[in-house]
Amino acid sequence: MQTAEPPARQQPVKVSVVVPTHNTGGTVLTGLRSFLAQSMPRPDFEVIYVDDGSDDDTVALLENEIAEQGAGSTVRVVRAEHSGWPGRPRNIGTDLARGEFVHYVDDDDRLAPEALERLYARARETGADIVIGRTAGHGRQAPRALFEKPMTSCDLRTDTALLASMTVHKLFRRAFLREHRLRFPEGKVRLEDHMFTLRAFLLTDRVATVHDYTCYHWVRHTDGKHNVSYRTIEPGPYIDSIRRLLAILDAPDTCVPPGRHRNRLVAKWYGKKALDRISGKRLLDQPEDRRAEWVEAVGALASELPPEADTALPTRLRIVAALARHGDRALLEEQARFEAGVVHQPRVVSTRWREGQLTVRCSTSLIRRSGRGPGRRAVPLAFRRDGDRRVLRLPPRVAAVQAAAARADFSKAIRRSNVRGQLHHREGGTVLNLPTTWRVIEVPAGERARREGAVVRRLRSAGRRLARSVPRPLADTTAELCARLTARLPGARRGREDRCTLRFEAEFTVDPATADHGRPPAAGIWDLRFQLGCGGWRTSQPLPGHSIEVPEPDERTEEPPPHQVRPPRQRQEPRVTART
Repeated sequence: MQTAEPPARQQPVKVSVVVPTHNTGGTVLTGLRSFLAQSMPRPDFEVIYVDDGSDDDTVALLENEIAEQGAGSTVRVVRAEHSGWPGRPRNIGTDLARGEFVHYVDDDDRLAPEALERLYARARETGADIVIGRTAGHGRQAPRALFEKPMTSCDLRTDTALLASMTVHKLFRRAFLREHRLRFPEGKVRLEDHMFTLRAFLLTDRVATVHDYTCYHWVRHTDGKHNVSYRTIEPGPYIDSIRRLLAILDAPDTCVPPGRHRNRLVAKWYGKKALDRISGKRLLDQPEDRRAEWVEAVGALASELPPEADTALPTRLRIVAALARHGDRALLEEQARFEAGVVHQPRVVSTRWREGQLTVRCSTSLIRRSGRGPGRRAVPLAFRRDGDRRVLRLPPRVAAVQAAAARADFSKAIRRSNVRGQLHHREGGTVLNLPTTWRVIEVPAGERARREGAVVRRLRSAGRRLARSVPRPLADTTAELCARLTARLPGARRGREDRCTLRFEAEFTVDPATADHGRPPAAGIWDLRFQLGCGGWRTSQPLPGHSIEVPEPDERTEEPPPHQVRPPRQRQEPRVTART
């Protein structure tokens, strides 16, 4: 390892930013420039780049930029032998850090201008060992619920909220890291950041958040070349990493006793990291041989866990867990094809501006698409009524597996659905959850059938009339075609009285003056979105054509004026763009 530390750099600083790099190329400068633009004075923080044996121009780009910016007293680059993973570079950077706190940043990410100042202030205010800044995802799904309210003393031993943020992009008290000998696993270890963060969360009850300012911009580049640990994921080693994570729950200093809370922790990795790999598109997008490897590896993990581990899984993954233990890959693939088409399609019912606030009413239903292309067929997801239970109608062969059928009860999942309006900052990536009232309405399949029955009867009658007016061979073909068309309509089928579909109706209000935790949101375009989560299916869909424009603050005054949504012609009234 090559490093040089000038004598002037021996004084302690408030924050050390540690960044592992490897063949990052030009995008590495985006992060560097975000560090040099921090509102925290430069003497108060340092940036340590640890290059993991790059063989491109990454180091040269950094050194040239540091020289041009005159940032040699703030930023340094350390060269290390290639390890192939970010764990060792982060450990090297931590050992060299002089800050009261250490903030880990990936080489392709960036910090917002006030990030270090706000994170440090929050740590000193709360006495926290770990501070998590609000995160915006760019091509990634960033946590949201964690930042809905201020948190000063989160504790993973009593609450699962922290499970939403298991990456290492946080501020850590350096004395806390030293006291507990917290180190990253070195070598090519998948989920090494989760292992580090899980141990850290279980060793303190002082985790705070910066909930009202987006500190971290988490970026995924489409070329897949900018992450130190970017590789094709091998099923066996990946599942072994999950085993290592679950073993942390049994370690002497981080032990979590058996019970409901432990099951909820286990579900984070058993469900979202293992079972989710053999469900829906994630399984179907794999080549044939890789599917078999994933099913075998995840099935082995499932067989090692007690059945009560399934109780904390989302309902749809309980079904997958039952199939994984059953061990039939064909059935898992059939269930994956069923799940891959499940989405929701929101529509705006009405919008209304009143006293500077926008109220939106919308509705959505869970549907399942089949086939390919834009014209593929979509039908509402059907449930069977069984007393107070609402049981998902599974594919027949999957439903024949008793353990899978027994786990298809969605009653609790429907009651606990996650339904909310959202604002998405088009330029900055921040997502704000909005207070939302909602209800779910069961639509009897029989009612739908009655509405479509008239269509069925008209089609059949038209088919008979057409058959009488054409030659016999063509008449037979016409009759067969009409029969096939009408048979596809739900109204043509019998025995639907015990079936229902679900419609979610919601209402939320946007106040542009207070939408970001009592303050105006950042200037720019904020698109309206509608999120639905039910039983483990969770997606956030845009409401096309509906957005709010927030102007820049008036620079002539010390305090920014109340933010209003500005239309192109009338600048005094709020505007919602609603194109249909």
